[in-house]
Amino acid sequence: MKIQIMTDLEGPSGTNGRSDGIGNKTVNLPIACQVLTEEVNACVEGLIAGGATQIVVWDGHGGSNSIDITKLHPAAELGTIGGDLYPVMFIDASYDAAIQLGAHALQGVPDGYMNHTFNSHGVANMWLNGERIGEIGIGIWLAAYFRVPTMLVSGDDAACREAHACLPAGVATVSTKHGLSRYTVINRNPVAVRADLRATAEQALRNLAASKPKPLPDTFALTVQLMCPNSADIWERRGAERLDHMTVRICGADLVDVWSQYSGWAPGVHNRKFGVSPDLNRR
Repeated sequence: MKIQIMTDLEGPSGTNGRSDGIGNKTVNLPIACQVLTEEVNACVEGLIAGGATQIVVWDGHGGSNSIDITKLHPAAELGTIGGDLYPVMFIDASYDAAIQLGAHALQGVPDGYMNHTFNSHGVANMWLNGERIGEIGIGIWLAAYFRVPTMLVSGDDAACREAHACLPAGVATVSTKHGLSRYTVINRNPVAVRADLRATAEQALRNLAASKPKPLPDTFALTVQLMCPNSADIWERRGAERLDHMTVRICGADLVDVWSQYSGWAPGVHNRKFGVSPDLNRR
């Protein structure tokens, strides 16, 4: 069984965050990276015990420089993201399940530790087909495009709650901490978190048949409320529909193409370059 693990750095136990004026910054970066790597390794141990044969870990935090490959579990491969020409989904139909580790809640959640939605300096709100969505939800939807179920999410309490809201039929979660505000938190002990990740990953994989991809609608409307009208100007020039001074919308029948336009690609270009289509990539 082939498993994808997408990581972020705000969600592990012990990440110490502060404001940089509008967005977030991590002030104990070496410790945060160490704890993330250890949480990944614990999850990998559980997946191996559950029967995984290939595990690909994506370093999904900005800059893709959060996981020390020399300390990564030998059963895992590491993917890093760089440059301008990269696929927007990091998953395909060859995977049997997807996992998100170190996740955080979407922008504006009162108890979401270091909450933001992709760009803490640029995005105020995001909706997909009328429902507010953040990084957790987008990851779940992109996996579902390829009929891959998301079986496990870890992060603060608010992140776990968000995962359950996106997958009401069920997803395993491991809470790493309890946020009191955007930068105040009670962290669980990392040893206890690792034990839970190991056990939960194994059990989730053994119960994989019960995990179902999120059902996809026929069309998609991604609405983004930006923090600055200058950004909305740029989006409008690229072809997005301008809803008001700060808000734009992209619509289409293909989720990956819609998301690639959010990421700066012209309509249709990303999917042609990477050979993405529902017929070729879904099971």
